[in-house]
Amino acid sequence: MGKKLYHILPVFNYRIWGGQELSKRYGYQSDLPNIGECYNVIAMKGHLDCDVEETNEKLSDFFHTHYELFQSDTPEMPVRAAMANTVTPMSVQVHPDDAYALSHDNRLGKPDGVYFIDGESSMELGHHAASKEQFKDMVERCDWDHLLRYIPVKKGDFVDVPYGTLHAFGKNIVLIEFSQNADLTYRLYDYDRLEPDGSPRELHVRKVLECVNVPDDTIQLVDLHPYTANGCTVTVFHSEPGVYSAGKIQVEQDGIYEREEFYFLTVIEGDGMIQDMEVHAGETIFVPCAYGPLSLKGAMELTYVTYEKPKR
Repeated sequence: MGKKLYHILPVFNYRIWGGQELSKRYGYQSDLPNIGECYNVIAMKGHLDCDVEETNEKLSDFFHTHYELFQSDTPEMPVRAAMANTVTPMSVQVHPDDAYALSHDNRLGKPDGVYFIDGESSMELGHHAASKEQFKDMVERCDWDHLLRYIPVKKGDFVDVPYGTLHAFGKNIVLIEFSQNADLTYRLYDYDRLEPDGSPRELHVRKVLECVNVPDDTIQLVDLHPYTANGCTVTVFHSEPGVYSAGKIQVEQDGIYEREEFYFLTVIEGDGMIQDMEVHAGETIFVPCAYGPLSLKGAMELTYVTYEKPKR
């Protein structure tokens, strides 16, 4: 008997900067004031954890009870994917590396890779400080106009945000973010916004100063190189064995996709069939490792996130 496919159900979060576009675009339903962020793939037990529809398990548990479907060299499910919709900019922030995150918060760090599904805006990426001393001085003087560095972004762009990179996504965009299975952010600046209860948003200035990459004024968008194979147009966004790998698959009518590792497919546009399973925009499907050729039918754009083992 061959391996089967599994529906992964999303987890929704309200965000102070979030809008309603994910609900409108994908039909997501929630009692939250907004779905600013939708975790399509995450498995953090007791925190953020998707459900596996066919087994009625949390994804963190599914990884252990069905380990043969992953064949990963990690103690926990290793990757994540999350959509977001901004109507105002996100906070200016960094994600620490694993060593710092584990020693200070007993959690993993979080490098980001972000694909812009829709919209046109700017994002804060890197900064203009030449040294840690200059960075600290500009922060203490709140000299954001001279410290923060902005680049334009639009639908179809992809940006790689390594550990320690200062960044903030701008307003009026829809994006999907890929990373290892983690959720740790240190905020530097949040435009003096208040939480819904009127309290100031928590900042982590000292941790940012300890983690931020300096200097960091050259990082740009990733130059993408799509290729066509078996009826699919495939774009590799990022491939980092031992951390995460991600990309996009576009099919106009019929295509075949195959890879050795397990992977999660999220339909970001269109409807169709994956094997004999009907899928719609906004849905996520888990494909076990060594599944073999995967049939894709319909006009669809799908993203994938997977984990490639480091070469020994």
